[in-house]
Amino acid sequence: MRTAFGFAVAALAWLRFSENSADNDLWGHVLYGQRVLLLGGLEHTEVLSWTAAGLPWINHEVWAEVFFGFVHRLAGGTGLWLAMLGLAAITVIPAWRAGRGRDPAQRLTALGLLAISINAIALGYAVRPQLFTMLLLVLTLPALRALFAGRAHWGWAVPVGFAAWANLHGGYFAGWVLLIGAVGAEAVVRTWPSAGRIFGVAATGGPSLGRLAAIVALATGALLLNPWGLDLVRWTWQTLLLPRPQIAEWHAPGLKGPAIGVYLLLLVSVGGWLGSRQPRRAWEAVTLALLARMAVLQLRHAPLFAMANLIFTPPHLVDALRRLAPQTESLRGWLQRRIVALPLAGALVAAGVLALGASLPPTRSAPFTIAVPKDTYPVTAIAFMREHGLTGRTLTFFDWGQMVLWELPHNPVSFDGRLDTVYPDAIRDAHWRFYAGDDPGPALDLAAAAAALLPTGYGAVDRLRQDGWTLVYRDPLASVLVRESSAYPALATLRRPMQLGPAATAGRARFPDQPSLLATEQRPR
Repeated sequence: MRTAFGFAVAALAWLRFSENSADNDLWGHVLYGQRVLLLGGLEHTEVLSWTAAGLPWINHEVWAEVFFGFVHRLAGGTGLWLAMLGLAAITVIPAWRAGRGRDPAQRLTALGLLAISINAIALGYAVRPQLFTMLLLVLTLPALRALFAGRAHWGWAVPVGFAAWANLHGGYFAGWVLLIGAVGAEAVVRTWPSAGRIFGVAATGGPSLGRLAAIVALATGALLLNPWGLDLVRWTWQTLLLPRPQIAEWHAPGLKGPAIGVYLLLLVSVGGWLGSRQPRRAWEAVTLALLARMAVLQLRHAPLFAMANLIFTPPHLVDALRRLAPQTESLRGWLQRRIVALPLAGALVAAGVLALGASLPPTRSAPFTIAVPKDTYPVTAIAFMREHGLTGRTLTFFDWGQMVLWELPHNPVSFDGRLDTVYPDAIRDAHWRFYAGDDPGPALDLAAAAAALLPTGYGAVDRLRQDGWTLVYRDPLASVLVRESSAYPALATLRRPMQLGPAATAGRARFPDQPSLLATEQRPR
């Protein structure tokens, strides 16, 4: 039974973590990294957008992007997919191993917790710099555990990890908050033991508070070891205060789909901690409480909670389950009978086989590489623009801007997923108004653009048509408009607009294996 259960969990993990749909920022992550390799250095000012040209660009994910750009150069979309799987393996497996211990019952409990956690963890798995935040969190927490256990030599690993983290992904700030919370909790419980007794937590008795404070100071200083120094830290704090109503993963988890698993995981984990008789370390409890709060507020933090939970919760959960043993003795005896155990094992194996089958062709199109769903990204519309030479400054939808940069290098974008790393408040707000069909104001000069690629049905499409723009292409997902159709000879013989049906948005395309022209030339003429 345990072997069958392990197989089913591994198969589910493979199915969820091998999902190969492109993230909307993937084109940009690879392109910016390859431009660093092309130029031999960083770009500190914007050159790819016509609305933000010349403004400062704080690329807080630069070394993650260099990694993705290098991998893509070597092995294209397949390399990116394999890199994602590799990062998943060196993140999830160590987290599970850190929590499983040596007790067979705890190992089985940790495996069950992993099964419950897979959907929550997989919410963060795509080819994106956030993968490095999950990895560094999993590296940092066991280092802190060793440090609090009295192995002082692990102290050096914390500031070194934060120096790398600050150059890989903005999630370093969450890690820093967790470090402050962990050391603060330890300090409070050591200074006021009665506070620990009230909350049912205990200190660890590791290094002195002075040594812990020095490690925090070094880790804080390490955050400044980036190309922008203090400006990056200041920007990160400011961006945390930025509302993101248009980005789903910054919303609270809903009670549907994979997100509902976040609440199930919270329920099981809280039950384990409350029902445990094991010593509850104050810093672990505070770390999990902070991450749980973040996960409930914003879906993108759910994988971080799930990962830390795998490390800290199994010993408490197995102890809580042992306390229920007398009440469940008859049920456990019934499950161990061969007449019941064999069919259950068979069902687990069958479920695992089905999960493996669902991850392979023809069930999953464009397997073993990164796939671009045509009902999410304007693959057909961009092909139309390329074929008809629709170049020039382009009004772009936020989610598609970086795809346009890659696929249409002669079309500087008005807006893309870099959000406040490049675009000031006025430009962002102007686009939100424009998409709704309202007057964008002076920050977005519509007359300065030559073409537009926008979601069909958005108010912006109707507004441009009212302003005299020509609709030249439409499918269920995307619409293409031009300000002066006479500027594009290829449109002269076209019956406008070209109307395509659902077939234009069916299926998935492969992520390009060849670099964009912008990754081989600074700015194509």
